Amino acid sequence: MAKKLFLLDGYALIYRAYFAFIRKPLFNPQGQNSSAVFGFFRNLFSLFDTYDPESFVVVLDSAKPTFRHERYPDYKATREKAPDDLHAQVPVIKEILDAMGILQLQQDGVEADDIIATYAVQAERDGRECYIVSGDKDLMQLVGTHVRALSPDSSGGYALYGPEEVKEKWGVPPSGILDYLALIGDQSDNVPGVKGIGPKTALTLLEEHQSLEGIYQHLDELKPKLREKLIADRENAFLSKELITLKCDVQGLPAPEELIRKEFDGAAVAQLLLEQGAESLAVRFTSQAGVEKAQGRSAYTAESSAYRAIVDETELNELVKRFEQGGEFALDVETDSLDPMRARLIGISLSNAEGTAWYIPVEAPDTDPLSPETIRKAIDRLLGNPDNLWIGQNLKYDYKVLLNWGIASVDCGLFDTMIAAWMIDSTGNNFGMDALAERYLNYRTIHFGDVVEKGKSFESVPLEKALAYAAEDADITFRLYRHLKPELEKEGLIACFTDLEMPITRILVAMERAGIALDGEELIEYGKRLGEELDSIQAEIYSLCGREFNINSTKQLQEVLFQDRKLTPVKKTKTGYSTDTSVLQQLAAEDPVPDLILRHRGLAKLKSTYVDTLPGEINPHTGRIHTSYQQTGTATGRLASKNPNLQNIPVKDDAGRAIRSAFIPKPGYKFISADYAQIELVVFAHLSGDEALSRAFAEGKDIHRQTAGLIFGIGEEQVDAEQRRVAKTINFGVIYGMSAFRLSNELKIPRGDAARFIEAYFNQYPGVKRFMESTVAEAEQSNYVYSLMGHRRFVPGITSRNKTEKAGAERIAVNTPVQGSAADIVKQAMIDLDKRLLSENLDATLLLQVHDELILEVKAEQVDRVSKIVEEVMQSAVKLSVPLKVSLEAGDSWGAVH
Repeated sequence: MAKKLFLLDGYALIYRAYFAFIRKPLFNPQGQNSSAVFGFFRNLFSLFDTYDPESFVVVLDSAKPTFRHERYPDYKATREKAPDDLHAQVPVIKEILDAMGILQLQQDGVEADDIIATYAVQAERDGRECYIVSGDKDLMQLVGTHVRALSPDSSGGYALYGPEEVKEKWGVPPSGILDYLALIGDQSDNVPGVKGIGPKTALTLLEEHQSLEGIYQHLDELKPKLREKLIADRENAFLSKELITLKCDVQGLPAPEELIRKEFDGAAVAQLLLEQGAESLAVRFTSQAGVEKAQGRSAYTAESSAYRAIVDETELNELVKRFEQGGEFALDVETDSLDPMRARLIGISLSNAEGTAWYIPVEAPDTDPLSPETIRKAIDRLLGNPDNLWIGQNLKYDYKVLLNWGIASVDCGLFDTMIAAWMIDSTGNNFGMDALAERYLNYRTIHFGDVVEKGKSFESVPLEKALAYAAEDADITFRLYRHLKPELEKEGLIACFTDLEMPITRILVAMERAGIALDGEELIEYGKRLGEELDSIQAEIYSLCGREFNINSTKQLQEVLFQDRKLTPVKKTKTGYSTDTSVLQQLAAEDPVPDLILRHRGLAKLKSTYVDTLPGEINPHTGRIHTSYQQTGTATGRLASKNPNLQNIPVKDDAGRAIRSAFIPKPGYKFISADYAQIELVVFAHLSGDEALSRAFAEGKDIHRQTAGLIFGIGEEQVDAEQRRVAKTINFGVIYGMSAFRLSNELKIPRGDAARFIEAYFNQYPGVKRFMESTVAEAEQSNYVYSLMGHRRFVPGITSRNKTEKAGAERIAVNTPVQGSAADIVKQAMIDLDKRLLSENLDATLLLQVHDELILEVKAEQVDRVSKIVEEVMQSAVKLSVPLKVSLEAGDSWGAVH
């Protein structure tokens, strides 16, 4: 049986690997950029681990011009010259591939795509399984019954594309990719296409006429403007199709049977990788320290003298003394659960030097650990000493587990490597230790699944394996600290990290452990009433439509709205006319059914997300719900709530209020809600320095009424409710870069009117326009924007030549300083409030933070005193050019105070 054939688009993966690390390049021991080398082989090894290909070849583009350049001199002319430090890595990659016995194919005057096409077409014809490893959409035209594409994804794995996946992704089957690209062009290769025709129009044309030729044969059936575009660019359309058509008869290639991977010297490959600083990749080719080659694990195992288990009290005390002399140590816990409020402590690992770590088992299946009291006493000494620094990765989890286990207090300093990495670059979405180790240390850690059998937890792991895994956690965390702290200092981020983020970590630990009480029975009863209301809405929908159907089925809803009720379609998707929320909101103006569908959707989501699930979130030991706050959950610095998310319960409608009303204080206490009034607009006024905007806040005016008066040219006393609504939408919309198109949709007014309103706004608040322009200009120079307290956000795309990408980046550049500064202010207020409540020995506990609102649980007789303190502290948290205002309410439930 013929072996599966894998064809890797070499330069596509090399470029992808290089630019994946463009923000944080990797360097080899010689100080040269090695990002492409590391990224290329990390992805290659991931492919090998998943598919273990026997027939494999790396295909490379010609270094000389091809027939496409001769046919169209501007072919690929817009591509920027590859950086020199990328070019320098190509010979290194080739050398390592040679050492691995992997064939590379390259022909003068022939593109890699054409070589791939030649093999793929032959494989399809011969019925041989073939995989094209590339994200290039041009190559998707080759996908067929036997040919699949593997596109690298952001997780380091590969997305598999067969004919159905191609159709789902691009809206056309593989056979239509050629005509599709001929119409829309290909910017990356400077293939022109037809000007003015985008993906949506192209898909509509091809759905009706099947091919480019079919479209041009039926020009007389098209709308005049579209017909004119196609006629004007007829030559470019067919030229584009010619350029994108792959040559599938390249001569002089080895037979597929000759592309077998050869035996090779693993030690030689390891040496080459080590020369590039890629230890985590090299380890798969060596048996150093008992490492299993195939799994590519860390070079440290239980057999290494660098990692030691402690089951002797004398040794433990000596270790604590040693740590207290140095003052800095990484500490990590192992447990049996991801929920810190329910987790049982299994072990503790410590490190204070790179490559060295200790593991203290609390429970182990094959050894007798020290008593919990002995271990607790030792850890208390370390964490209770203010002169020490506890370094942790996602430290808040370990902090809660240890306090729940009985640690007396944590008075030492804190350094969370996860938060440090997020502050350095908040644009990523993976700040886990495994990802950070690869990103910053070029190191692949032992993964949880390597040591814990599926369906089991850590207490089942024998000590030798537990030691290797747990000690490595502490070791890597300490190494990350050594790397990240200087980076924070160099980038000017250390003050914000030390003075804002680490104190907030302590406060969040206290809030999350405190939890909040929920009347589960009340919520269950409300769920029953909500179910009846949903049934009533559903019955009304069925009555209006004259038949029953599945409201949650997009296909059935499309039939009801656009076939039965003949409503006007708003936009088309790959599966038919859209029925998303924005579309239903527009359709509600011409028919009652869409509005009822929206109402049903909203209530059903609330019921499933909160009403039905929150009672099950009550901790059986505390009787309260314990949410978890993520400091790294947003790029702006706002805290994000999860498990459960208590920040997204709707505020304004009755259903949201009913859910909040089920949250209650403990007997003898009340809730206080303290909410910053229009904090983002206040910050916007401060940052922009606009006189009229700032004066309105300074004088305590209704800012929306003032804005309405200014843009409509009338006195504030003449402003009606609708005009105020328009002004409010603009006031908040400008912060988020609202366009005239979006404003017209939101207010249901002509686009011309929306454009005039926005223009009038900027005329009346010229400082706002100047602030926005200067902020974008600064971001274009530095690629960053900053909050008031020094949080930094990288703004990718701010210098892009793509108008859509550039516009999106500009919105981020303007909004982030506003939203980020608002988040800073709330955090500072929480820190100041915690100190004040503690210093005055008040019986008041901060329970929740919901963006601009703080919820406290306060002894009933102290409500008035605490309210005054809260107002004073929050309004003075940060000194701005305009005053901060806080609204306060007290009540017997969360619903009653909002």
